[in-house]
Amino acid sequence: MRPRPFYSRLVMTAAGLLLLAAVFSGALAASAQDNPLFWKKPVEIKRVEKKRRVYRPRPKRPARRPAVEQEPLLAIQWRVLKLNDDGSQSETNPGAVFYPGDRLRLAVKANQDGYLYIIHQKAPDQDGQIVFPDSRLNNGQNFVTRDQEFIVPSKCPAGINPRDCALIVTPPSGQEFFTVIFSRDLMLDLPNKAIEAGGAIKPEVLRQLKAESGQELKRQQGVGANRYAIYVVNTNAENNEELIETLVLNKGGQ
Repeated sequence: MRPRPFYSRLVMTAAGLLLLAAVFSGALAASAQDNPLFWKKPVEIKRVEKKRRVYRPRPKRPARRPAVEQEPLLAIQWRVLKLNDDGSQSETNPGAVFYPGDRLRLAVKANQDGYLYIIHQKAPDQDGQIVFPDSRLNNGQNFVTRDQEFIVPSKCPAGINPRDCALIVTPPSGQEFFTVIFSRDLMLDLPNKAIEAGGAIKPEVLRQLKAESGQELKRQQGVGANRYAIYVVNTNAENNEELIETLVLNKGGQ
């Protein structure tokens, strides 16, 4: 028969392991809760009627938009990927300074179904060009499903070097801007199909959309496996119709 101290130590060790497991589990839960892409708990949001929108009916919902719904707050994750000489890509710090010849891709995903737009501007006072929707992605549509990451550009035509299927940094030094818009409903002021995306987007349109959004953004970087990923959530439950985020890429000289 083993002495009683052995059993006491065994019980204490088991209790310690259970406590560590509980703490570790709690830490993971807290981390997931801090990450809006994992936090899909519906909250009460007020629906706000806005101009030039096409309401997307939800299953088993009335034809008219209800005044209040139980939905997750709108959230997106975005990453900057840098292409290597062999055509492979790796996640990089979006706050870094990029130089002429660097080849970049932008990866975006949302925490729920909705409509995604990405507009590229060389300067905030210049016209923007739609880079999503894109005919090579998502069948040219901008309706996206939750947790589906889209990388822009990707799936380039055959014959193009994989290294050239990228956003290539060009002089002069300064900044370039990407406006990511994630909306619960279609926006008629923006192209919703790739075949409509050939024209320029006036900066006034983007400024007006942001001014009318009523959004209150919270940002967090580096949750989970993606070290440099940026998570953005519109925390305003009183006006949660869209989320508009501006991504700034810094460019250095030669």
